[in-house]
Amino acid sequence: MKDALILFIPLAGMLLMTYLILQHFFNKALKDNEKELKASKYEKILPLKMQAYERAILFLERIDPNNLIIRVHKNGMKATTLHVELLKIIREEYTHNMSQQIYISPKSWSELIKGKEETVQLVNNSISQLNNQSSGIELSAKIFENIALKKISPSEKARSLIIREFQKSLN
Repeated sequence: MKDALILFIPLAGMLLMTYLILQHFFNKALKDNEKELKASKYEKILPLKMQAYERAILFLERIDPNNLIIRVHKNGMKATTLHVELLKIIREEYTHNMSQQIYISPKSWSELIKGKEETVQLVNNSISQLNNQSSGIELSAKIFENIALKKISPSEKARSLIIREFQKSLN
């Protein structure tokens, strides 16, 4: 019995040491795999995130009244027609870019929505300040006048906040 105990104790010690060493290597391999998976995921998602932020900025650039009016306004256009077209394009641009919210931060997406809503409000407020017979040029002038009162267009404001948010996410 004493001989069996003398053999069993070192054997148990060796088994315990083997188990601990194997567990250590297994845990290390698991951590390495997790790091590799995370790096691979980051490598695949980062370009998608960057593209989403680019598209968010492009969206805000496209709905900025300074750019939008130049694209939409045609000679002889009535203010009501221009108003409808501006809102239609803002809605279409937004619908086209909705899926990008998956890849950008909730704060940035909120800023994008806020920029869009404030731009719509600016266009609506501007048309309400005119009469039914006003021309598209008068609406354009009123929109530019209202932007000047704010000092910065809603989309410019949102754009700068989103750019800062993206730059923070890279650090």
